[in-house]
Amino acid sequence: MKISLLIIISLISFILITGCTTQLSKSNSTVTAVTTTQPVVPGVPTTEPTSTITPMPTPTPTPISVFPESSGLTTLVAVSGQSGKTSDTFSVPTGYWELWYTADPLTAGGQDSVSASGSNSAVFPFLSIQVIDKTDSDTVVETVEPPGGLDKILWERSGVDPRPWKQKFYEGNKEYYFVITAKHLTSYTIEVRIPKTS
Repeated sequence: MKISLLIIISLISFILITGCTTQLSKSNSTVTAVTTTQPVVPGVPTTEPTSTITPMPTPTPTPISVFPESSGLTTLVAVSGQSGKTSDTFSVPTGYWELWYTADPLTAGGQDSVSASGSNSAVFPFLSIQVIDKTDSDTVVETVEPPGGLDKILWERSGVDPRPWKQKFYEGNKEYYFVITAKHLTSYTIEVRIPKTS
């Protein structure tokens, strides 16, 4: 019984070793490429492809708006942040455009705050957007600020939230950028909207 078991184990080992050696010798063999040529016969179409694939142009992404839709206007540029900065330059291709903006104050207007020196001072949220004309020696076209300031408590008391604010510009076909000053804000968003082209 032990001898027959030993013979079976030896036979299985032999088959496994022989199979592995055969596979190893097959994997080390060199594969040569075979090329064939097909004679060209007049009047018979060839099997070679005659068309080429051209890549599709990459579409320019349209900024996703956080503001409600406006009939007749589309968003050209969107800028958001929490602190002040200078925006990238953008080109307005029309003679009319609108500046839509909103801000979320970090604190309510006039709350007391203790400074590092220990003195008490009032904290007022603030947002100012300077619209700069890049094509006219970096001239300030207008400084835009939320009318009435940024006071959440006042908005809650009145039951009217004035956001978003809008400013109309009757000039364009120029390059502009923003210089944004922001203090005590959770966030702000600014959009440039231009008339839709049909």
